[in-house]
Amino acid sequence: MADTHSDCGLAQTAFGPCVPYMIGQDPKVSAQCCQGVQAVKDLASSPAAGRSICECLKSELASAGSINSARAAALSGNCRITINLIPISSSFNCNK
Repeated sequence: MADTHSDCGLAQTAFGPCVPYMIGQDPKVSAQCCQGVQAVKDLASSPAAGRSICECLKSELASAGSINSARAAALSGNCRITINLIPISSSFNCNK
């Protein structure tokens, strides 16, 4: 269970509605997912916070199963939110 009082826990909770889309269970991005993407962006208030949240989401996605990299890469565009810390694969570099 995620620690919902940490930024990581908050990010995992906010991003949770996106996981079914990213692993191919949901056919389209939900409004709740896009709200979560915005919340994750808001939590990443500094480069260090962004890296930490990226690693946190990478861990969450790794435990969810096989990520569809194309869906993951298109997520910010589908939500019309500019964000570059959504991991698109298990080898995603969160330090960029």
